[in-house]
Amino acid sequence: MSHPEPRIQCSNSQCLASNDLEAILCDRCNTPIIRRYLWSSQAIAIEQKQTLIQERYLALTEQIFLDTQPSSPPLTPEEVPPEIVVYLQLFSYYPHIPQPYGLLSDRQIWLFDYGTVPASPTGELAYPQELIPKAQDLWFGATPLQQLNWLWQIAKLWHPLSQKGVAATLLEPNLIRVNGQILQLRQLQTDIDRAASLQDLGNLWSRWATHAHPNIKEVVFKLASNLETGVIAQANQLVGLLDRAISLYCQTQQYSYQTYAQSDSGPSRSNNEDAAYPLSSHLQEITGTKNGKNGLAIVCDGVGGHDGGEIASEETIDYLQGKISALKLDKLKPHKISSKLAQYIKDANDLINQRNDVEHRQERQRMGTTLVMALAHAQEIYLGHIGDSRIYWITRNSCHQMTVDDDLASREVRLGYALYRDSLQYPSAGALIQALGMRGSAALHPNLQRYIIDDECVFLLCTDGLSDFDRIEQQWRQSILPLLEGKQDLTSTVKDLIALANDKNGHDNVTVALVHCQINSLPGSSQAAVSWSDLEIVLTESAHWSENDQFDSDPAAVSSGEASLPPAKITQKQISEPIGEPLTTTKQSKWTKVLIFALVLATIVGLFAYRLRQDSLDPDPDPTPPLPRPSETDTKQ
Repeated sequence: MSHPEPRIQCSNSQCLASNDLEAILCDRCNTPIIRRYLWSSQAIAIEQKQTLIQERYLALTEQIFLDTQPSSPPLTPEEVPPEIVVYLQLFSYYPHIPQPYGLLSDRQIWLFDYGTVPASPTGELAYPQELIPKAQDLWFGATPLQQLNWLWQIAKLWHPLSQKGVAATLLEPNLIRVNGQILQLRQLQTDIDRAASLQDLGNLWSRWATHAHPNIKEVVFKLASNLETGVIAQANQLVGLLDRAISLYCQTQQYSYQTYAQSDSGPSRSNNEDAAYPLSSHLQEITGTKNGKNGLAIVCDGVGGHDGGEIASEETIDYLQGKISALKLDKLKPHKISSKLAQYIKDANDLINQRNDVEHRQERQRMGTTLVMALAHAQEIYLGHIGDSRIYWITRNSCHQMTVDDDLASREVRLGYALYRDSLQYPSAGALIQALGMRGSAALHPNLQRYIIDDECVFLLCTDGLSDFDRIEQQWRQSILPLLEGKQDLTSTVKDLIALANDKNGHDNVTVALVHCQINSLPGSSQAAVSWSDLEIVLTESAHWSENDQFDSDPAAVSSGEASLPPAKITQKQISEPIGEPLTTTKQSKWTKVLIFALVLATIVGLFAYRLRQDSLDPDPDPTPPLPRPSETDTKQ
């Protein structure tokens, strides 16, 4: 029996038309087609390629599948199994950690999502057997900076993965992949017999050192041997040593950053509560590292209605820009920069919060703002965010969302209660769990990340006026790749993105900032090598570090502290759901609510029986006071 040719669904939720597999644009609505390629946890036997599984997943190999109906919810179990919970709890480390997507039929085989994977616009995979290439396969042809960057990312991931008992993942070369400039893990592997150790990591790196670039071979060998012998005993020591090696190597590189931002009220709003830096008629350009200037971009989306939101966003921009622009970054170590950025965000929060209190603003009248910012300095970029504005990292073959929204849906994932696509279906899923200015900074958890830039790329900062309805995922190839290909300048790209948001979305203010990063080798730098002797001072200093020294802000901090957050009410541009309480629509909280109701009911019945007994003994008893009605905070766990 012949089977119809597989087709793919339009990524526009208002269209969902069926299209040819090779289509770049939807035949009906002209929206770019999003192709979501997935990897299965186990290989499955297929009769032939291009077979549809579950009338939905197109089998390209025994473990690579294309979702032809990406707008439909995938099959998921009633309860999240323990082996999947660890992926959810590490959600803040996406895109390093893949996300469970759904089950492949009823076989209990999980599909994992990696975001954008290397592929042509028509969907031809650049690595048809691997989906994403192995780091060790690319290692031989990688530049010294790329090799150091991959080791640095492994070192940064060691601590959070160790805490979850899955550090063994970083010892298995087959699981360590490279997608753009991001190191991605294909799956997580549990530490079974014993906890994975840094000595084990040293053993792996000693094999890689053999094929390291000559300019850094000595450094990689020494790192490996010191790990194996226990001289390097903590992951933060390893991070500090690699920071130093990367900094020394990048003295042979010239980094330049172009930054441009624009904000628009949009076609349906009379006022603009967004704000951005730098807003000017000319782009900001920073070349080199000794001119005292920093490549800074900030985007804010005001919360709290007319007047309030725009005041909060503008005052936040003014405060942060003034503080950060005055920093002497070349005099500070990376973890000190992260610490200062986190403190500045908290200080900006307190300024808005105090103004709310002084002006006696309550509930929906309290003003606040979301925040995304990027600070580029030499080879590093620092990303900070609060709320649901977003940052994307775009290279020639990848587009990664680098921020996880501070909303109730994402928190349900981080707490291990639900898969992300499931949590989006909950009532008030988009309600924010934190925003600047709504309460004191003791309850605020700024999200800070730091990355190494090893090739040309673009960072996109935007409010949800652009990012809603997957517009970035749909349009990055058409709208941003021309900038990286030299076919369009930065200012035109920003203006085109504003126009795209107003045309395709149009429901909100829209603000966009782009940071274009470029690298060039300085003359005579090809023979420059990094010596281990230049790193020994760091090794000496690191012997006295505590386990938390040198680490940047933990991306998962907002989830680790949210169980103790006091009640406060914030939503997307409004105020409604309590911060710090999980959604009552989750399976865990529903059963908790049932249990509490049963206990209250049993108490009422017991007291009623007691009252009847007393009535039979005493014809005229003293009046019994009414039972207190359980409060909302008593029943919501």
